[in-house]
Amino acid sequence: MKTRLLLAFVLITVLLVSFAPSAQASDCDPVWHRVKPGEYLARIASYYGVTVQSIVNANNLWNPNLIYVGQLLRIPVTCAPPPPSACTTVHVVKAGEYLKLIAARYKTTVTAIVNLNGITNPNLIYPGQRLLVPVACPKPKPKPTVAPTPPQPTGPWTGRYWDNRFFSGEPKLVRRDQKVDFSFGTAGPGGGIAGTTFSVRWTRSRYFEPGSYRFRILVDDGVRLWIDGALLIDQWHDSAPTEYVAVSQLSAGNHNIQIDYYQNTGSARIWFMIEPLDVAMAWKAEYWNNPRLEGAPSVTRQVNAVDFDFGLKVPVTGITADYFSDRYTGTFHFVGGKYRFTAVADDGIRVWVDDNLIIDQWRVTSVVAYQVDIDVSEGNHNIKVEHFEQTGSAVVKLRWTQR
Repeated sequence: MKTRLLLAFVLITVLLVSFAPSAQASDCDPVWHRVKPGEYLARIASYYGVTVQSIVNANNLWNPNLIYVGQLLRIPVTCAPPPPSACTTVHVVKAGEYLKLIAARYKTTVTAIVNLNGITNPNLIYPGQRLLVPVACPKPKPKPTVAPTPPQPTGPWTGRYWDNRFFSGEPKLVRRDQKVDFSFGTAGPGGGIAGTTFSVRWTRSRYFEPGSYRFRILVDDGVRLWIDGALLIDQWHDSAPTEYVAVSQLSAGNHNIQIDYYQNTGSARIWFMIEPLDVAMAWKAEYWNNPRLEGAPSVTRQVNAVDFDFGLKVPVTGITADYFSDRYTGTFHFVGGKYRFTAVADDGIRVWVDDNLIIDQWRVTSVVAYQVDIDVSEGNHNIKVEHFEQTGSAVVKLRWTQR
């Protein structure tokens, strides 16, 4: 009788399992496990990382100690959304492989592979089957650190540099230069150009007041200078450092300057300077018969430069040789950039650019030179020089050069 009851129970269980309703749609496909010989609920639960009670509840088991070989059990795994495609890889199943081995290889879980591939029977995979396997998302590659681009030199001169002495081909380097004043030595100008056998062409346009100008070039080796296309200096030969000078009369306005230079061997050097000679009476000069600029000036005249070495003589008829003061004012055009102002005085001197006092040496002294470098914007600027003389020799001079 007991045997018959047992057989009836088994038959009813098989029928219930066979006709069990399909799993309801959920966030992920259910996991099913078919019982193999020697398995029991505790082992199955441990394999899937769930509890015995959760399997009992999922399958309505009335006796957790009574399962049989071939029984299909639903495993209540926690559904998780599949990882993004960027964090998966494809594994082709080889003979002898099983999910636990594959999961261990990729450092993931059987459940994750089952859910990702919609496997209904985790014990049934076959050689050649392609499985999506979740993998650790690769860390984004750090962006390469880009070294900051060194600031490019700026200036009114366009410098074109060739790696030969003949301006042959396209220039290897083109840049803006603040001035033509370089001691290249044997290192060269940079930009991959060696320290010997190179050439440079500098060009620019700048404003000139009407008058006569001295153009000076110190060079090693050869040089040519053009003003508005007219060749003023032509010294195209190897030489030790040598200074060449040319004088030209210029009208008011912009004029084009071109300097060609080459270096053959040895140390490379070039320096260029422009000096006004008789720029048309640009300064208003005022003189007082006291050292304090008090009252109305005794004498007023126009001068073309503040460049006086009066010595022990009177500065102008009507003014004493000692205990006098003088003021010079003018408006001048600057092309913009850094300028060096040099003042020479005996005794005291003050210099303004517009309303900025740049030199203030209002004291009794012997002949002293003062220098200051300042940035001057492009355009017209007012220059003012004040000077006083107490006793002895009198000197007052001012000049500026672009750096």
